[in-house]
Amino acid sequence: MKWIVDRIEGNVAVLELSRNVTVNIPVNCLPNGVKENDVISLSIDSDEKKDRLEKIKNLENSLFVD
Repeated sequence: MKWIVDRIEGNVAVLELSRNVTVNIPVNCLPNGVKENDVISLSIDSDEKKDRLEKIKNLENSLFVD
């Protein structure tokens, strides 16, 4: 999914999604240095998810030792 930074109004970025749908996102939630007309790609990182779930499982196992 790609978002276009339509404009920045103070601490809020107005992002255009598709079909002229816009959303307001706090600028501090976006990559540093974001500017008007930048294109932001949003994707799901399955490998990162797998790593995080494994770390959580290991932590749970270390807390609940018989």
